[in-house]
Amino acid sequence: MLDKILAAIDEHDVIIIHRHVRPDPDALGSQMGLKAVLEETYPGKEIYAVGLDDDSLAEFGDMDVINDDKYKNALVIVNDSANRPRIDDQRYKKGATLVKIDHHPNEDPYGDYMIVKPEISSTSELWASIVLDEDNALKMNDEAAKCFFLGIVGDTGRFLYDNTTPTTMAIAGQLLSYDFPASDLMQESNTQTISQARLQAYVLQNMKLSAQGTVNSVYISQDLLQSLDLTANETYQVVQIPGTIEGVITWVNFIEQPDGKIRARIRSKGPAINHIAAQHDGGGHEKASGANVYSEAEKDELLAQLGEVAIAYRREHFYD
Repeated sequence: MLDKILAAIDEHDVIIIHRHVRPDPDALGSQMGLKAVLEETYPGKEIYAVGLDDDSLAEFGDMDVINDDKYKNALVIVNDSANRPRIDDQRYKKGATLVKIDHHPNEDPYGDYMIVKPEISSTSELWASIVLDEDNALKMNDEAAKCFFLGIVGDTGRFLYDNTTPTTMAIAGQLLSYDFPASDLMQESNTQTISQARLQAYVLQNMKLSAQGTVNSVYISQDLLQSLDLTANETYQVVQIPGTIEGVITWVNFIEQPDGKIRARIRSKGPAINHIAAQHDGGGHEKASGANVYSEAEKDELLAQLGEVAIAYRREHFYD
């Protein structure tokens, strides 16, 4: 399959790269890293990265604005997007050839060609492994290495999560051999505004621990975000906070969106939770998923489901 994808890249003069909505570092790292690789390898081709800009992740660069005409006869590569509704810019359908590259469970197969590897930490690691393979003609450069590295850092939680493998570390090490300020960029990504710090304080003061102490949650309203002059996209730094409490196994951040929908960011230290997310208009990785809830009753139902798997996991692992 990789040979066919590389051949398609070689054959098309216009290549347009998409990723998922509400991008995280891996979505942008794999997208902008691939763009830099293709521009380095094929200086005569037109290479575009599309989607809405996210000012909170400006270190990855700006998105391209293109007309629909560009899609005619174009190769479209969609990175880090498990299912079609989550692809940012639905014009991806207009291309001549479609490729899916992802590391989420492949519950929505799409495209003429695809590579989906849930066992890999990130789509950035997947692309970096392809580009760094000397048997392939793709060329790495400093900008691509920077983007892929930051994408890996993001999806491994700075190499904290158990999706970090020896291969992940080896690829990160190879990327660090390129010329970009890795330490400065990681420090910058760990720096927050005073408003984000106040949001963290709010989360610590307002999170709700279940009676069994295994599930933690917090609700972040639009009124709160507006009072702090923050957007929903700028809440990423608080996602892990409820999980830092002793005894917590699963947790969720409920974040009200501008349109009134409630986005649920669900995390786990052990049991799989993506099947629960799938029951609530969502999905994702076994231990890191997103969902949507549309009522207080559904929010309570999701918390009860997380409680069930958390307690079962605690019993199985002799925590009781």
